[in-house]
Amino acid sequence: MTDSTLVYSKSLKTQRETLRHQRRLKAWQGIWRFFALCGLTGGLLWLLSWPHWLIHQSSQVKITGNKLLSAEKIRNLLNVKYPQSVWQLPIDQLTEELKESPPIEDIYIARKVLPSQITINVKERQPVAKAFSSQGMGYLDATGVWISQEFYGTKVAVATSQKFTVLGFEQQYRSHWMEIYPLIVASPVKITTVDWRNPSNLILKTELGMVHLGPFSDRLAKQLQTLAKMRKLPSRVPTNRISYLDLSNPDAPSVRLKPQPQKQI
Repeated sequence: MTDSTLVYSKSLKTQRETLRHQRRLKAWQGIWRFFALCGLTGGLLWLLSWPHWLIHQSSQVKITGNKLLSAEKIRNLLNVKYPQSVWQLPIDQLTEELKESPPIEDIYIARKVLPSQITINVKERQPVAKAFSSQGMGYLDATGVWISQEFYGTKVAVATSQKFTVLGFEQQYRSHWMEIYPLIVASPVKITTVDWRNPSNLILKTELGMVHLGPFSDRLAKQLQTLAKMRKLPSRVPTNRISYLDLSNPDAPSVRLKPQPQKQI
């Protein structure tokens, strides 16, 4: 056997030993990684169940930003079972559920660890009119969201100085309300009631008397413009003589008078 053959044999042996060492090292590294992962997982589970990080009762839910809804009412809207780890609370799910509640326009929920609590910052819808519907008494906001009186418990002051009432409101009128509301607020003739109880004849109660508009249409803006031009009507016709103003055709408005009592002979 030549010297070169001996050198080559020793080199192969060295390589095999090196490979065996590397395999053993990788095996031990894998074992240590497994135990480290198990330790971290166990530690994390222990931390999540740590009593100091549990929400035990609704008083650990802090409510901010609310003016119309009581804090207790908002807490009752939460679908949370106590005790609950502050880390395991489904914040996104709770946020979406609260947003579905009519009085709430937007909401932000944050966790706090020490002391354990969650903070709910609420942006409420602002009622602009008292509204009666087939569901009972409630309020409307500017976008036509109907809010039951039951959410508030007490009477709520509307957000506009011009207080008015909506009768016969139903969900299908929401898009119409979004058109009507800004026109009512801007009207120089004071409007106190919007009566939707007869869909074929939208009626307004105004300082000039009752106004019949016919079914809701895209002529509403023109009808209210015509109403504004009739502001001096009481100087020509006594208000107690007027039955109603007919603006179903804004190009040809008419005044319907009450029949005069017959004179007794």
